[in-house]
Amino acid sequence: MVSSPSEDSGYAYSWAKAKRLAREQGYGVKITVPKTAELTLPPGFERSYWSIEAGAEAVYRDQRETDSFQIRKYEDEWTIELDRHNPETGNAIAHGIYDAPKYTLAAVGIAGAAVSSFSS
Repeated sequence: MVSSPSEDSGYAYSWAKAKRLAREQGYGVKITVPKTAELTLPPGFERSYWSIEAGAEAVYRDQRETDSFQIRKYEDEWTIELDRHNPETGNAIAHGIYDAPKYTLAAVGIAGAAVSSFSS
């Protein structure tokens, strides 16, 4: 899968440049790294089971509580973005509010609808 250009703010051909660009662009901006440039993850990243894959094969995170990088693995590329909070090692609620609000709102809406249908 190739990310849509509207979601990306740039391309990088090394993890060092991708991390630098992600920090410069700010929170939530995706930087694409082709797998032809980087075949493997950078050191220090672990599979994330809390993260929403959003079409990716897998999601990986560094182990920082704040200013944390998230990497999504696709067939031909990676994307990396900077999050304010790491849901696995930091504050999952703050991550949901600040880094993933559209997913959090969707989950709250689904939960609310489910509760409403059971109480009727």
